Amino acid sequence: MTKIIAQLRKKYNKRTVNILGTEYLIRFENTETVPALNDLCGYCSYNSHEIVINQEVNYFKDKSDEWITNDIKATLRHELIHAFFGESGLTQSSAMYNGAWAQNEEMVDWMSLQSPKIFKVFTELELIEKEKNNVVQSKRH
Repeated sequence: MTKIIAQLRKKYNKRTVNILGTEYLIRFENTETVPALNDLCGYCSYNSHEIVINQEVNYFKDKSDEWITNDIKATLRHELIHAFFGESGLTQSSAMYNGAWAQNEEMVDWMSLQSPKIFKVFTELELIEKEKNNVVQSKRH
C-alpha cells in the first residue's frame, strides 16, 4: 500500500456518515477481500449501508499522490451521491425504469463532480448555515 493510500485509509476507513438519517460505513478494501470490486473504483450498498472504496495498489500504479488523492475523493463523493439518492427513495422509485435518472451514472457523476464547485459558491455567498449542536442556526425575520 502506498503512503498516500494509507493516509486516506486512515482518514476515511471505518468512518460512519449520516445519510438522511441512516448511518453508512465507509470501508477501504481490495479485490482480494471483496471480489465485487473487480473493475470498480467503489460501490454503495443500500442494503448493508456501506460505501466500499477500492484501494487496489495495481490500479494506482505509476500515479502521482495528487492523482490518487483526487481519484479516491471523487469516488467517495460519487458513492455518497448514490447513498443520498438511495436513502431519499429516488432509486427505488426509478428501479422499474431502465436508465432512470436517479440510477443514471452520468447524473451521479455530474453531481459528484460539480458539487464542490456549487458548495464553493454557496460558501462564498454565505448561503450554507453552520450547524451548532445538530441544530441549524438561522436568523428569522
